[in-house]
Amino acid sequence: HCLYTISTLCVFKLCPSSTPADLHILSLCEPHSIPQSYYLHTMFSTPVLLSSLLLSLSFIPAIPAWPSGAPASVCHTMLPGHGKEPQTLADSPYHVQVSSSYLKQDERIKVTLSSKSETPFKGFLLKAVEVPSNNIIGTFTLLEDGGDNSTAQYLACTHPQSSITHTSNVEKLGQTVEWSPPDQFTGSVVMVATFVKDGYTYWVNVTSETVQTGEMEMGAASAVAKLAYDWLMGFILAWFQ
Repeated sequence: HCLYTISTLCVFKLCPSSTPADLHILSLCEPHSIPQSYYLHTMFSTPVLLSSLLLSLSFIPAIPAWPSGAPASVCHTMLPGHGKEPQTLADSPYHVQVSSSYLKQDERIKVTLSSKSETPFKGFLLKAVEVPSNNIIGTFTLLEDGGDNSTAQYLACTHPQSSITHTSNVEKLGQTVEWSPPDQFTGSVVMVATFVKDGYTYWVNVTSETVQTGEMEMGAASAVAKLAYDWLMGFILAWFQ
């Protein structure tokens, strides 16, 4: 078939009306018979350039979208903007831990982002939200000195120090900070985090256990115990009077 094509196109190659398709077929069978100008035209044509560009982009490694820390614009969605869907929460190799599930108004708790299986993460975003309003609440405090070696930095999602994010895409196995509630706040709070393993692998809305801040609600058993204690103290004071 190739020899037949050559015999046919060899007539066309000497004719000014030869089409690019004719020359392309001939180039497959008898490449030395095609002028160099044809190859230059084909190499720099728009379809070829686009194909080469797309092929080159496919080999570019994925990197975190925000290597020096998440911007405040993603505080609501917690999405890193990598162009891929987040992983299933049930499969997350990371968790958010709090040092206590109860917190007085003038106290702080430690919040730790860590790996369950020594799987490092490159980026993170951490905030505290009120339950059930989901409003960002409280302030974080870094335990580091904030120097050049710091792996975390403050992010003003709604107010100063209302969130924490990474400073670089260096791999990390953990990050610990402190969180404190606003003055006179009473209610439930949950820590919410995004972990980025690499450019296309990340988990969104990984949560801690609920933290009760302020005065703890008194259950029925506690109320009965308090009544019994008050009655006993009243009886003892009356006895010694």
